[in-house]
Amino acid sequence: MDILRRNLMSWMAIMTMSPTLSWASGFSNKYLVLVELKGANDGINTLAPFETDNYQKFRPNLHLKKDQIIDVGQSPLVGRVGLAQSMSALDGSISEDLAMIQGVGYPGQNRSHFKSIAIWETGGDGQNSRTSGWLTKSLEKLYSSDEVVAHGASLEGSLGLFARGEGVYVSMARLNQLAGLSAYDTSTSVNSLMKKIIKKKADLSQASKQLSQKLARFPAARLPSRMPHSDFSTQLTDVLRVIGSETSIPVMHVQHGSFDTHEGQKWQHPRLLSDLAEGLASFRQNLIKMGRWDDVLVVTYSEFGRRVAENGAEGTDHGTASVQFAMGGKVNAGLYGDYPSLDKLENGDLIHTMDYRSIYETVCSSWLREKNNEWHDYSDTRLRTLIS
Repeated sequence: MDILRRNLMSWMAIMTMSPTLSWASGFSNKYLVLVELKGANDGINTLAPFETDNYQKFRPNLHLKKDQIIDVGQSPLVGRVGLAQSMSALDGSISEDLAMIQGVGYPGQNRSHFKSIAIWETGGDGQNSRTSGWLTKSLEKLYSSDEVVAHGASLEGSLGLFARGEGVYVSMARLNQLAGLSAYDTSTSVNSLMKKIIKKKADLSQASKQLSQKLARFPAARLPSRMPHSDFSTQLTDVLRVIGSETSIPVMHVQHGSFDTHEGQKWQHPRLLSDLAEGLASFRQNLIKMGRWDDVLVVTYSEFGRRVAENGAEGTDHGTASVQFAMGGKVNAGLYGDYPSLDKLENGDLIHTMDYRSIYETVCSSWLREKNNEWHDYSDTRLRTLIS
């Protein structure tokens, strides 16, 4: 009994991961991969408005030069825009299946990393907060617990995307840690809460074994192409194994960063973007060779962008709007929305031109095919062709 009590707190934390567990096969084989750019990516030097004079004016040391830019098109308020050359690994996607969504943000921007990422993961804004993950209602409506191994999984970081969900949401790292734990017989305790905790612990231990068995059918060595060596690509390798083994987890979360470039951005940011692009490009190539690229949608998100003007440490501070990416075999490439003007700022920050929840509505309606979703009020006609 003393052993059980010592493990009480850790098991209670585990309980939130999986209210119910079941293993069946009613899954549609479509996957959504959410890529968190942790620390707040600088959208201005990711998709650079290189034709506007204010770009160089506000960033005399940090602006990208013409030979550091891949021209990708025209945006009404700023002229030509270009993807950072450090993302050149995505050259093959630019005209095929890479969408660049401009000016993404929300009203009443909060500049706290912790609070703003919680807003993004739950679907709130600076005025109205929410407590449940933005996808949980849709996933639980579309998939019963006996149709999936898990409704969602995080490969890295917290389970904030799936907060307060009633379905099955797991941390892959946590499941791996649980694999070797033994389950106690509930008869060892007469306490009802303790019995419940023990039962959840046993369920998760079993879940880990089931998942390990499924992934063992598709080790990394079976991938058509070798993935790059980076923590981000390692997470994407695990996503590829989930897909290759036909494991029914419709939403997976991966993380890359930190993009919190308050200083030394000139060398930090290109490296981060290069790792991001190389990982995604290799991920794409593997899925194309596996015949699964049409079954996958990749969407990035980040807590906020950076301020327009560089700071005194050759970095950028917390700002507002940024660019987000979508990739996949069913994604129509190009620029979406409007790049915010650098001539009209609000307290030195970009004014967002697209509510990020418009992306959520498009994901739910066009990818998950849930037309009557909770984000319908944020539908934006500029995204109507994003997904075929």
